[in-house]
Amino acid sequence: MSTILCIDTASDRFAVALDRDGHVSGIEAEAAQDHSRLLLPAIASLLGDGGPIDGIVVVTGPGAYAGIRVGIATAEGLALAHGCGVFGVGTLEAVALTPGGRKASRAIHPAGRGEFAVQTLEDGVAAGEPAIATPGNLDSRCIGEGASAFGGQEIRPLERADAALRALAPRIRAGTAQAGADAFYLREPNITISRRREAAAS
Repeated sequence: MSTILCIDTASDRFAVALDRDGHVSGIEAEAAQDHSRLLLPAIASLLGDGGPIDGIVVVTGPGAYAGIRVGIATAEGLALAHGCGVFGVGTLEAVALTPGGRKASRAIHPAGRGEFAVQTLEDGVAAGEPAIATPGNLDSRCIGEGASAFGGQEIRPLERADAALRALAPRIRAGTAQAGADAFYLREPNITISRRREAAAS
């Protein structure tokens, strides 16, 4: 039996999906800012007693800064324990891989501050470089998380994970997928001093 895992922590909700010899199952759950506590139990629940993992796909961003870091670190830790490779896929690339990707012109994902990460799609394939866009520049031809607000097709984390897994699992098994997973951010994270440290300094 060959088992390929996919981890998607690019959103407040996270998803894990599992491909066992072509049979795909998955879990999506609310994490808010608690990915690090909830992710491993969800993976363990999905794996059950299914034996070793033969490859791990992880969504690398853009998306939630801490969530992406937790997802990649978890994938790398599990890969070390199971002796398998880690294979990254971009958030917008995963959106493009969903069934609606071929009909849309742009893949989108929330980028914070009311803005969106956007990538042009050509026949379901991401083209050009991702960029930041404001809501006023989006319309019904977009697909991704938050797209329903513009009349486009909403895509949830589990749909992204499922699409990424179905696209990459056969290549991982065939040995043609390129290993490696580096976090991708469109801009620096908005990090501030904690209230506790701020109070201690005053």
